Amino acid sequence: MQSPTHSAPIDPAAALSVVRVRVRFGETDLMGIVHHASYVSYLEVARIEWLRRRGVTYADWAAHGVHLPVVELSVKYRAPARFDEELDVHVSIAEIGAASVRFEYRIVRAVDGLLCTEGSTRLACIDAQLALRRISPEIAEFLRQPEHGP
Repeated sequence: MQSPTHSAPIDPAAALSVVRVRVRFGETDLMGIVHHASYVSYLEVARIEWLRRRGVTYADWAAHGVHLPVVELSVKYRAPARFDEELDVHVSIAEIGAASVRFEYRIVRAVDGLLCTEGSTRLACIDAQLALRRISPEIAEFLRQPEHGP
């Protein structure tokens, strides 16, 4: 059963950030194609940058006892990316639930916009004792903010 979402809708324009990553050699297989597991790291890099661009670091929240572990992950591979290519990770917050948030991602090749991967993550909100914690109205409002810049 899905947890109820906070009542205010999410503005799609405010929800989006685009984070550029360059494929490193160690993230590829013997054919020079990005290894499937490397995409999970790209999602994390983009999600952490998404927070930073809104004025908070994950460490700030953790210091206040708010943790957001990934509890659900979905990745669909559409086209290969290769060593040294630049990829734009489009990350947006899609849902703010009572005790979780869901992000959606599209990874496109920067040079031509080819969709390489799309996916989503759900993060639970827990406290320092690992107990589920409701997302406060203040945090929900923060999550609806547009980015302040890269």
